[in-house]
Amino acid sequence: MSDNTFGIDEGFAAARKQLDDINRQAQQNQARAQALATDVETLVESARSPRGEVTVHAKVGGKLAGLEFGPAAEALTLQALAQVTLETIAQAQHNAMSTLADRSAELFGEESDIATSLKSDARRGYPSPGLER
Repeated sequence: MSDNTFGIDEGFAAARKQLDDINRQAQQNQARAQALATDVETLVESARSPRGEVTVHAKVGGKLAGLEFGPAAEALTLQALAQVTLETIAQAQHNAMSTLADRSAELFGEESDIATSLKSDARRGYPSPGLER
């Protein structure tokens, strides 16, 4: 075998290894994306008002999954209860989006485009009113 043939064989082997690495990374990314898509469908986060008047469960994207009023709700005026309910809904929605952003950072890396985008979406689209989780 000539030296040129040996060099070509090494080149093909290196190219094959690079293609195998790209394929493996693509499969890993597909699995991560599927895991994140599952989280979008199944993730539910909660928020509770400070004195326990309202507890809200929200899904990613803001859809409510549950709303409960505690005994302390009866002591509030309707206007105050409405305000506490709205704030608690906003917190639950923020919690759900923030959890999804955190999950994307776990799957794709803290500095990944998807994690950065979802964190930004959570801050802008679902700003936290500052209630507890």
